[in-house]
Amino acid sequence: MDRIAPLKLRWWCEARVDIMSRYSNDTLQAIRRAGCAMIFFGAESGSNWVLQEMQKGITVEETEIMARRTREVGIIPEFSFVIGNPSDAERDTAETLRFIRKLKRINPASEIIMQHYTPTPQRGSMYGNLDGKIAFPDSPAEWASKEWLDFTLRIDTHASWLKPRTKKLIDNFEMVVASRWPTVQDIRAPRWSRAFLKVLSAWRYALRIYAFPFELQLAHRFIDLRKPKRESL
Repeated sequence: MDRIAPLKLRWWCEARVDIMSRYSNDTLQAIRRAGCAMIFFGAESGSNWVLQEMQKGITVEETEIMARRTREVGIIPEFSFVIGNPSDAERDTAETLRFIRKLKRINPASEIIMQHYTPTPQRGSMYGNLDGKIAFPDSPAEWASKEWLDFTLRIDTHASWLKPRTKKLIDNFEMVVASRWPTVQDIRAPRWSRAFLKVLSAWRYALRIYAFPFELQLAHRFIDLRKPKRESL
């Protein structure tokens, strides 16, 4: 890291919360001095039972540790979540949304990426038991249809286990959080646009009112912020 620091680079990387949570303070500070501005972490869920089912090998406590430690050294953490586990989508959603709010209290600079649970066509999927819950296409032509293209891009998974109201809650919560803390990854966005979105969404986040965020949807039509989730697919 000491050899990178003189180059004065500004860079982003991916890491695991379980591994980095064991790094010493000196190591984390060296990474920051070397120019690391942001680290992507696959937090996946706010529930340990879901993480165990996913076989991720991490815990929510380790994610909390990294939220706190990145704040201490001045690195922005980017936490990605896969929400709507087929075992109990409603419980997973409720617990993960509460956990995201907790991460924001620990480190308000945390960037949040939220994905609907999107299974892969393989046996023994790490993301839960899917027996009898979904039938994948059996031809390239069907995979190329709009329905399955939206599925692959996580735009709409048509998950039978995810109730419409739960899916809407996830989408609305994401809109409120993205407005309350506009991503810092878009350096083109003027300062006024970020301030406007923060003010417009502050009451919703404070009061936990996520339903029908029409004013935020309209604002985002005119304020075209970069969408880290879409660009990470």
